[in-house]
Amino acid sequence: MVTVLESTSSVLDAAWRMVAESRFSVFDALIAHEQTAGRGQYGRTWISPKGNVYVAIRLPAEAPFDNTEAAIALSCCIAATLSDFGFEVKIKWANDLVIGGGKVAGILLEQKGDRLIAGIGINLAFCPDPLALRQDAALPAVCLRDIDPEQAAALTPEMIVENLVKRLKNLDLKHFAGLWRMQALSRLLWLHETVCMEMDGSVLTGVLAGIDERGGVLLATQDGMKVCRRGAMRKA
Repeated sequence: MVTVLESTSSVLDAAWRMVAESRFSVFDALIAHEQTAGRGQYGRTWISPKGNVYVAIRLPAEAPFDNTEAAIALSCCIAATLSDFGFEVKIKWANDLVIGGGKVAGILLEQKGDRLIAGIGINLAFCPDPLALRQDAALPAVCLRDIDPEQAAALTPEMIVENLVKRLKNLDLKHFAGLWRMQALSRLLWLHETVCMEMDGSVLTGVLAGIDERGGVLLATQDGMKVCRRGAMRKA
């Protein structure tokens, strides 16, 4: 089921209310044409003008969505969905989608008990002004309309979300649990390039060597291979 709201404070908050009322099942989606108080990673403001995609989707409590690889696995599905519409998408670990040199989409996962909801924002028609982005942002923002105006003009948030939900529902989860890592590696931004991982006030530099089976990023450093399961990555 896909529910559409004209406006809400946050699609995540609205979806959690529906879960509490037993009205939001696995793979249900809630779209808002506008958010007045959207949020992103680390409580950052999610700028949400009309024209973009703001959706909350409930994910199953099954592999690969039941562990730390959930964000990367979902990123693979979103990237494949946008590819269906002609956009070549890279995955920036751990929860951003990139086209060209800019971020076009992001994911925020929220879990309560065994219930997991993904908040997804896709810049379809607009992207934040550069001055509105935080100064330490790893990439500028881009939107689909700027990349391919003709193709983007033919799309609506509902079309993108319905395609994504259909893809998720049609997944053979047992098969996908063994496949997502290969898909992620094929799209991984900065693979085999030198990157910096910022976490807890420190910076780890190394060559991005891949992703492990739990979605952690593998860095080849001077001190050997390191696994990072959190932090912010940027090009060195």
